[in-house]
Amino acid sequence: MRIDVFKSPELLAVIYALRSVDKAIQAQVRKYTKAIAEPEWKKSIAERADSRIEHRVIVDTARITVSNQNVRIQSANVGRPLSGGLNPKTDYAAVEFGAKPKKATYDRKGRKGGTHKVTRTVNTGLPQRRRKGPFYNAAENMIPRLARLWAQTTVKTIANALKGESE
Repeated sequence: MRIDVFKSPELLAVIYALRSVDKAIQAQVRKYTKAIAEPEWKKSIAERADSRIEHRVIVDTARITVSNQNVRIQSANVGRPLSGGLNPKTDYAAVEFGAKPKKATYDRKGRKGGTHKVTRTVNTGLPQRRRKGPFYNAAENMIPRLARLWAQTTVKTIANALKGESE
């Protein structure tokens, strides 16, 4: 799951400001923005995740990518399949949006060698169906905060560079 945060005309001034400064200052803005924003993004998702599987699939894989044009929030794009076989990269939708429990029937071998049909209820470990899960609920809250953070970090870093203060 990915959302490009800043596709709004209000932040064009920040983008133009970043384009006009030195590459070292651009790198500092990206570094400071990511250092502050990523823990906040993970915390925001973690507050909304209820189950252990949501934490494993959505919270543990949450990342932020900062460029000169945008900040991208993402989750479920990294990592290996979980021990039960669930792959966060491909199966995140069932965790984010939930699934309806359903019956599954299959053939099973018995202890004495015969086969018989078994019916199980599957998808019981997933949340019930819903419109938005932890990722989208956190994104609604975090996008305005990230926009303000990016703008403030850009202005502060450029101002410090003009004063001659650099880290």
